[in-house]
Amino acid sequence: MPRSRDRLSALDSLFLRLETGAQSLHVGTVLILEGPAPSPEQFLHHVAERVASLPILARRVLQMPFGLGRPIWVDAEGFDASDHVHHYRLDEPGSGDQLRAAVARLMAPRLDPHRPLWEVWQVDGLAVGRWAVVAKAHHTMVDGRSGVGLVQALLADGPGGVPTAAPAAQPRPKPSTVQLAVDLPVWAAGLALRTLRLAVRSLLAPRAALQKLRAVRLGLAQVIRPDLPPSVLNGPLGAERLWGWATADLAAVQRHARTAGCTVNDVFLAVLAGAFRRFLLDRGEDLRTVVLRTIVPVAGPDRRRPGAVRNLTSAIFVELPVQLTDPAARLAAVMARTAEQKARGVAEATAAFVAMADHLPAPLLACAGTAYGRARQGRVNVAATNLRGPGQTQYLASCRVLALIPWVPVALDVRATAAMISYAGALTVAVTADAQALPDADRLVAAVGEELALLSDD
Repeated sequence: MPRSRDRLSALDSLFLRLETGAQSLHVGTVLILEGPAPSPEQFLHHVAERVASLPILARRVLQMPFGLGRPIWVDAEGFDASDHVHHYRLDEPGSGDQLRAAVARLMAPRLDPHRPLWEVWQVDGLAVGRWAVVAKAHHTMVDGRSGVGLVQALLADGPGGVPTAAPAAQPRPKPSTVQLAVDLPVWAAGLALRTLRLAVRSLLAPRAALQKLRAVRLGLAQVIRPDLPPSVLNGPLGAERLWGWATADLAAVQRHARTAGCTVNDVFLAVLAGAFRRFLLDRGEDLRTVVLRTIVPVAGPDRRRPGAVRNLTSAIFVELPVQLTDPAARLAAVMARTAEQKARGVAEATAAFVAMADHLPAPLLACAGTAYGRARQGRVNVAATNLRGPGQTQYLASCRVLALIPWVPVALDVRATAAMISYAGALTVAVTADAQALPDADRLVAAVGEELALLSDD
């Protein structure tokens, strides 16, 4: 019988349902390493050895009969890590532009939903004797704010170090059709019982219930209500992507944040505001008619697993001040707007909305997800994710990791996303864009670099 922790959350099951040929919801990390690179056989051995102790990487998603329940994780039959490890070689001269194009090609295809939802690519042929690793894992497998769980399994603190490994779990057979048939009504009854308990608690504590209802309504309004004017940043997505990154000194950015009395995440959002301002002006857009609103995921503690962090459980929605010409004024506006979102309890409201979805019957949840995916949301036109990477230099297969760069997908009519990650004293902001709608997205990446230089300048 499936265990309760085997079942996907409502949010994760929606991530799977919303995928299409042009909309893949995996996240990724690109590592640039010092050479010489290991042979493909050595690299495969390294990856297989490291992932063996992570049970989730040997599991796949199993859909319930007739969609009557949320999917569950099951051990993949005949799992072999070599099926998920691939090799790619850049043509000479192995430039940064070639790497960016290769990453966009490797990241674009959807992961096979019938297999464990991850893969790793060894990319050889980078200039100056370097090489790269491209890792992709579905959003359902990503552990909250870290965003690099698969990559962390491959890394060590020293050239001869070995990552801490958990004992390998013994695979369990896939539940039989009979077991699933028995489990579905049991799970549905448990869902009904939890809903009944919620109703009883509401009757016993009406004031708290009213507050929670208001929070759910606020969260629903934040997620559902379409109010954005038309923009080049919103619309149908093509199948191809553009990707690039810019880097700054983390200590300099932190000093700037301390001087301004804000967070590094506020600086990140101000950088995006300035970069999109440059980008849109270069395209001839009238900024007086632009509303640029970004969703900023907020990870919270998992009450079911103390000390753990769940996948995206809440978010805030920040309008980026692209109309302002002065970088300091943009930062001040961002600070005020993030503070306003926190004061209104928007993160808690969206968390309440997400938690409510876990009480919905699976068929109703599926219908709601399908309808939302077709509705062409008009609530946000940018996504901005802040990730925390290792603080000290890491090694993979005894090679020093020179840079760690994130990849986040574009989806739901949002044609450009950005992710910031810190690693070993560096701060990197990566941008993913729809290649068909934004063929000049390289200019946006360059603008991010220009704004980082302004806001990290001592």
